[in-house]
Amino acid sequence: MALIVHGGAWAIPDDQVAAHVAGCEAAREAGWQCLQSGGNALDAVEAAVRVMEDDPIFDAGTGSVLTSAGMVELDAALMDGRTLRYGAVAGLRRIRNPITLARHVLAGPATMLVGVGAEEFAAAVGMPFCANDDLIVERERQLWLEWKAKGAVSPPPASGHDTVGAIALDRAGNLVAANSTGGTPFKLPGRVGDTPLIGCGLYATPQGAAVCTGWGEAITRVALARRVVELLEAGLSPQVAAERGVSLLGELVPEGRGGVIVLTPDGAVGLAWNTPRMAYAYIDGDGVTRSGV
Repeated sequence: MALIVHGGAWAIPDDQVAAHVAGCEAAREAGWQCLQSGGNALDAVEAAVRVMEDDPIFDAGTGSVLTSAGMVELDAALMDGRTLRYGAVAGLRRIRNPITLARHVLAGPATMLVGVGAEEFAAAVGMPFCANDDLIVERERQLWLEWKAKGAVSPPPASGHDTVGAIALDRAGNLVAANSTGGTPFKLPGRVGDTPLIGCGLYATPQGAAVCTGWGEAITRVALARRVVELLEAGLSPQVAAERGVSLLGELVPEGRGGVIVLTPDGAVGLAWNTPRMAYAYIDGDGVTRSGV
């Protein structure tokens, strides 16, 4: 068994580093407890990501960045490496834990639901709703007000991205990848980045899994998650695959910034980023436990 999580690749401010690491460690613990108690990889990644969605330090669930219209819109996805099945959701405004709705979607009949249709499906499967204001924290409200006061100029592409993600390897040897995000600061309403796009923000097969974070438009243009898994399939180690993937992101797309976490069936991990920091925590197949930025 093994588990790795990330809390976003971006310029995490000094005064937020400890909270980001602590949040990743809490997510790792939740996922690991799930695996140890007999849960499968789907259970573990959902548990880990929910912890980060509920932690207001991250740009996922409660605490997400605001759109240009001053609202929260959430995206999430997960993919089962054994079956290649996936569930994805986007443009959610009234769901506190998008990763759980994505898991419901994975069960079918659809693979990706967005906006109103996704929320109607959430009601059909009995998920609770919240007010959009319940997802907004004062830190993000103030940043949005400051942005508006300065003339609502588009921020640099890599100014702030805090997507959260997780990959788990269970006792049966199955890999599952998952992620969740509130997107980029002051994004256009309806904007969807790489997070819920299979092959871009995440990908999982029996040979390995990758989850990405960073500037979604760049990550999508190079289909980063699938590229990294292809490197694993070609025989590269997870660390080399992660480093080469991030290098390609920077080479192929001007201002391409982000990071990636990787896990293989033997419990080996890889992680790399070209932003100032990326929060992470993991327990590998040998029981080595680490966290940092």
